[in-house]
Amino acid sequence: MPAARRSAAFDPISPDLDLDALVQQTPNFEYVTRISCDMIDTQGFEVFEKLVLIHVIIGGKPLVIEGFHKRLDEWTFTSAWLQDNLGKKFEQVRNLSKQSNMTLSIGHYLNNMSKLTNQWNPHNYRDRDRQRLYLKDIDCPEVWYEKLKAVIPPSIFYLNDSTGDVAGPGSVDEPNPHGTGLRKGRGVARAGDLMSCLPPTMRADNLMCYLGHEGTYTPAHREMCASLGQNLMVETSGTVDLDGKPTKPGSSIWFMTESKDRHLVSEYWLSTLGHDIEIEAHFAQINAWKCAPFTTYIVEQKLGDFILIPPLAPHQVWNRGTRTMKVAWNRTTVETLELALDEALPRARMVGRDEQYKNKAMIYFALDRYSDLLKRVDYQKRTAIQAPEALKSSPKIRQLQKDFRRLYALYTRLLLAEALPQNPREKMKIQYVPFDSNITCSFCRCNIFNRFLTCSSCVVPLENGDEDTYDVCLECYAMGRSCKCISGYRWVEQFKWQELTDKHERWRKQIIAFEGGLTDKSPQPLHMERQYSKKHPLAQVCQEQLRLRPWNDPKKPPSAPKLSKDADESRVNVNGEVVTTKKKKPLVIEKGHMKNHVSNYPEPIWKLGVCKCGRAYSYGSLWRAFDTAPLTVMEDPDWQCPHCQKICSCGKCRKIAGMQPYQPTGTVLGYDTRRVADPRSTESLVDFRQSNFEWVKKAGDDLPAGEETRRLSRRVDEAEAAKSQGAALDDAHYVNEGDNTPMTSGHAESSTSRAETSPNDIPIDPLLGSLPPTAKTPQRVPHEHTGGGENGIQNGDNDQPPYRFVAPSALMLDQREGQHQEQHHLGGGFTTDANGIVFQYPDPEDPDPTVPQYAPPQVEHRPQPPDSTDHGKKSKRSDVLQPDMLDPNEANELYHKAQVKRTLHEARRNNRYILAEAAMSGRSLSIKLKVNRDRFSQIVSQPPAQTMQPPVPSKPSMAIVQSDYPSPAAKKPVPNPLKRARIERDDNFSAKKATLQKTKKPLQPKDPQQKSASKYMEITSESEMEDGMDLDDSRAEKEEPKPRPLPAYLARKNDVGDNEIPKELSSEPKYRPSRRKSTLVDSAVDSGPNPSTRQASAKEPLDEATNVAEANRKAKLRALQWDQDEDPDDQLEPKVSPEKQAESANDKQTPALEPADIARVQQKGSSSVPSKAEAAAAAAVTPSGVPKSIFSRAKKVRVMAASNVEKRHTLGV
Repeated sequence: MPAARRSAAFDPISPDLDLDALVQQTPNFEYVTRISCDMIDTQGFEVFEKLVLIHVIIGGKPLVIEGFHKRLDEWTFTSAWLQDNLGKKFEQVRNLSKQSNMTLSIGHYLNNMSKLTNQWNPHNYRDRDRQRLYLKDIDCPEVWYEKLKAVIPPSIFYLNDSTGDVAGPGSVDEPNPHGTGLRKGRGVARAGDLMSCLPPTMRADNLMCYLGHEGTYTPAHREMCASLGQNLMVETSGTVDLDGKPTKPGSSIWFMTESKDRHLVSEYWLSTLGHDIEIEAHFAQINAWKCAPFTTYIVEQKLGDFILIPPLAPHQVWNRGTRTMKVAWNRTTVETLELALDEALPRARMVGRDEQYKNKAMIYFALDRYSDLLKRVDYQKRTAIQAPEALKSSPKIRQLQKDFRRLYALYTRLLLAEALPQNPREKMKIQYVPFDSNITCSFCRCNIFNRFLTCSSCVVPLENGDEDTYDVCLECYAMGRSCKCISGYRWVEQFKWQELTDKHERWRKQIIAFEGGLTDKSPQPLHMERQYSKKHPLAQVCQEQLRLRPWNDPKKPPSAPKLSKDADESRVNVNGEVVTTKKKKPLVIEKGHMKNHVSNYPEPIWKLGVCKCGRAYSYGSLWRAFDTAPLTVMEDPDWQCPHCQKICSCGKCRKIAGMQPYQPTGTVLGYDTRRVADPRSTESLVDFRQSNFEWVKKAGDDLPAGEETRRLSRRVDEAEAAKSQGAALDDAHYVNEGDNTPMTSGHAESSTSRAETSPNDIPIDPLLGSLPPTAKTPQRVPHEHTGGGENGIQNGDNDQPPYRFVAPSALMLDQREGQHQEQHHLGGGFTTDANGIVFQYPDPEDPDPTVPQYAPPQVEHRPQPPDSTDHGKKSKRSDVLQPDMLDPNEANELYHKAQVKRTLHEARRNNRYILAEAAMSGRSLSIKLKVNRDRFSQIVSQPPAQTMQPPVPSKPSMAIVQSDYPSPAAKKPVPNPLKRARIERDDNFSAKKATLQKTKKPLQPKDPQQKSASKYMEITSESEMEDGMDLDDSRAEKEEPKPRPLPAYLARKNDVGDNEIPKELSSEPKYRPSRRKSTLVDSAVDSGPNPSTRQASAKEPLDEATNVAEANRKAKLRALQWDQDEDPDDQLEPKVSPEKQAESANDKQTPALEPADIARVQQKGSSSVPSKAEAAAAAAVTPSGVPKSIFSRAKKVRVMAASNVEKRHTLGV
C-alpha cells in the first residue's frame, strides 16, 4: 500500500546557497541557453519564431530571453504601483507551511514581505512552523497587459490570433483603431495561441501574476494540458527599498528538464522519490536532483528574464530575496494539442485534475476559423485581388494549411470515438443540450466536448433552484468510474451529430482542394474511417457496458451477505472444550459469474475481461500486473489474454514451460480520487488507489536504494533514443524555406559544452562564454539488460548495449556538515539514504499521505535527551535500516515499533512506564483488596473520578502576518437600524394660567412603578427628528462628544446679525453663573447652583457660556409673553448687568412645586389636559425623575407658545 512506502521529504533551500558553485560541481547540472531580446530585433520575428519552434517545441529544451526590464515601464511594474492601485483588493494567499489559504489584501501582503523574508537565516530555514505565504495565480492588471503587449513578441504573447505580417499575403482592409478610415490588417497565418479561436466566453484566463518572498516555492509540475509556458520577471527587490529600508535582492531558482526526458522524470519521481508528479505536491531536494539520471537545467531568473518552458517538461521554482514579481501565461499550439490528447489528458483524468483549456472544443473552433481564412485566400486567388503567385508561395499560408490538416486528423479522432453503432432496429433517444463549454465530468472534472452519459436517478436539487446532475465522460465510464447506480444512464449530446459530420466532410474537401486533388494520402470520409478501424469506438464500448452492468439503487440499503449452508462443525473434546473444525466448502459459481484466472475466485462477468480461450482476468489484475487498461480490453474484439500471449505471471502459469512472466514497465503508486471526485462516485472495475508494488516485487525489480531498476533503465533508453532523432523540422508538418535561416549572431558564442551540439547554431548569451564548462555528459556504463525480451520490448536497431546512470559518489553526498554516507534515522519517521536524500514513512493513520511534509532540523542542531543512547551517534552499516529491502508490511511494523519505543521512553521520564507498557501490551494485573460491605457500597455510589491530564504547554505561534479581511459581522451591512426616541404630546401644555401654591416640601422623585406620561417612537437613521429629541440610551456604539448645535431660533437670530452668540456651544465643562428667576416657569424649572455658590460666581466675568445662558433666558421670556397675549417686544426687560442680575436673584425666592402636582402629572394619561402648574412640573421632570436641561425646557416652551400664536392668528386676533 502507498502508506507503507517511503517517500522523499521536503527539504528547503538555504538562503546562503551558492548557485554557481553548485552548478559547476554537479555533472548533470547545466545552465539554460540564453539570448538577448535585442537579437529579436536584429534577426527578425520570423527567425525568432523558428528558434522557438526548433529549440523549445520540437527540441523540448527551455530558453531564456534576457533584457526585457530595459523595455518595461519602470513606474508601472513596481510594488508601489500595486500598492496604490490594487492595495485594497483581497486575494487568496497560499500558506505553504500549512497547505491552506488565507485572505489578505495585496497592500497588506506587500507591507509584510520584508518581515516574512527576514525571519529566515541559514540556521532556521528548516523550521516547519514559520510562514511561507505565496501570492500566486492572481489576475494580471489590465494596465500591465496593455504594456506587455507592446513589448513581448506577438507570436508568443497571450491570446495571439495571428502571426502574419501587417499587409502580408491574404490581408484585407480593416477599420483603423487609432484614427479614421481603413488600414491593412495582418496577413493570413496561423494563430500563436489557439485559445484565441475559442469564443471569448469560453476562454481560460491564464494571464496570472505571482508575488513571492524568500522560502516560497512552486512544487515540481508540468504545464497544464501540455501547453507552452511563458514566465517574465517584471520586478524584484534590490538592496534598498523605496522607503530607504534595507532589503535582500530578489531572484528565482528554476530546476528544469527537457520534454524528451518526461517519462524518465516521471518514473524517477514514482520509483525513487515516492511521489506522483501529476499531483504537483512535492518540491524535490537538491540532492534528489543531483542523483537524477537525467540532465537538470538551472536558471537563476532575475529582473527582465523571460523563460520559455517546453510542453510536458517537469520543473519547479524557488523564490529568493525580499520580493519577486512575475507575470506568466500559457499558449496552445497544434503540437501541444496532440500531446494533450495522447498524454496530458489521460494522466490528468487519472488524478482528477481540472481541464481549464477545453482542448477538444479548441480543435473544433480552430478548424472553423482556419477554414474561413483559407476560403479568403481561395477567393483572392480567383478574383485576383492579390497576386496568385504570392498567395501560393507564402510560407505562412502553406504552414496554415499543414496545421489545418493536423487539426483535421485530431477532429477525426474525436468523431470516431463518439460514433455510436448504426443499428436500424434500435433507435436510441439522445437528449440535446446546446454547447456552452461548461459541462464537465463529475468524476475526473475534464471538459466534455459533445457526447456524455447522465444519470437520471442521482439528481440533487440546489438552493438556487437548479439541479446538480451526475454527468460522466465516456472515458471514465469505460474505466468503471460512475455513480453508485453503475448503469441506467441516458445519452446526451451538445452538437447535432449531422452538423459535426457535415463539417467534417466539408473540411475534407477543402483539404483535397488546396493539396491539388485526391491522392492516396488524402483524408477519407468518416464512414470509411470507421470501416478501416479495427477497434470498437469508445461510444460503442460504453453502450455495450450499459447492457452488461447491473443497475444499483443507491437509496436501497445494501443487502446482507448470504450465509453458507455448509457451516463449520463444532464438537467437544475430552477436556470439555469446544473445538471448531473448518469444513472445506466447494467452489460454487453462480449464474453470471466466472472464475478469475489470477485469484481463482468467482466474480461477476461484467468485472472481467474474457478471452476467446475461456479464461477471464479481472480488470484490476490487468491494470497493475500487465499495464493494460480496461478500455484496451473492451475496444479490441480480438483481445488475447496474458496466458495466450505467454506472459502470464500468476503462480500457476510461472511453472509452465515457455512462459515468460510479464514485468511491469512502470510504477503505479495509486491515488485516491475520492477527495476530488463527486461524493456520489464509485469505482466498480478497478480500485485505482492500489499500487503495483506486489507485482513489481514478484518480478524481482524492487532493488535496494542506490541501484537502478529495470523500469528506470528502460525509461533511460527511451529518452536516449528520442534525443538521438534531433530536432529537425518534418517536411510533412512544417514549411522549411531556404530563406528562413536559423537565428545567428556574430557576437554571440557558445558558453556550454552542450551549445556546440545544439540544433541550428542557437545563439548563446555572450556573458556565459567566459564561464568554464560545467555541463558534462552523465557517466553511463554498460550493464546486463534484463527487461527487454521478457516484456516484448526490443531495443530496435540500436546494437549498442543499454546503459544505466552512475552518479559520482563524491557528489551524491550531502555537503552539509554532520551528514554521513550511511543511512541514519532522524526521528519522527524520517531517514536519510547514502545519497543524502531525506525520506519519510507516512503515518498509516494519516488520511492524506499526499500532503507534503517537512524534513526535521539537522541532526547536529537537534537537542538530545540526557539518557538517549541511540541518537546523535554514527550508526554502523550493519545496523542501518534498509527500507527498500523490506516488505511494505515489515516496514510498517518497524515504524510502529519505533513509535512504541518513543512512547515508552517518554512514559519512563514521567514515571508512568508500568501503566503505559501495560496499556500498550494489553496486559493487566489483578489485585484483591478486602473492603467491608459499607465501604464498598460507598465507593460504588461515588461518581467515577476524572483523570486529570497534565496541562499541555501551548506553543507560541510564529505567524508573522494575520489576515486583514474584515470579519463577517463587521462586513454585514445593517439596514437602517431602529432607534427609540422619547416624545411628549403637545396637549400636555395648556395656554391657561395656573397658580402654583408655594411650599417648602422638596421635589419628590418619580416612582418607577408608575406609568410615565412620556411615549416613545421608533425612528431610523434616515428619519427626520426634531432638535432636542432624546434618543434612547441603548445604542449600538457611543460616539465621542461633539459640540452641540444651537437651537433653530438662536441660529436664526445669529444670522440676523447678533455676533455675540456663537454658532455652536463649547464642549468644555465650564461653570455657569446664576440666572434671574423672574417668572413662574423660571422658578419651577430652575436647577442652578445653591445660593452660596451664586454670590461667589456673580463676581466672575461673563464668558461665552454666560452669553448663551442670557440668550436662553430671553427666549423663555418671549415664549411666556406670547402665551399671555402680550407683545413680546414691549415686555422684554432692558439689558441688565450681571452684577444686578445676581443681586435681584438673591432677593427673590424660588417658588416650590407641590408634590401633589407632580404626582398628578405622572399619573394622568395623554388624553387629559393639564394645568399650567402641571405643565411646569412635566417640563421640569423627565420620566427618570431627573430635571431637564435648559435646552429641552426652552424647546417645550417654544413649541407651546408657537402653537398658541398659530391658534390666535387662526381666530383673527
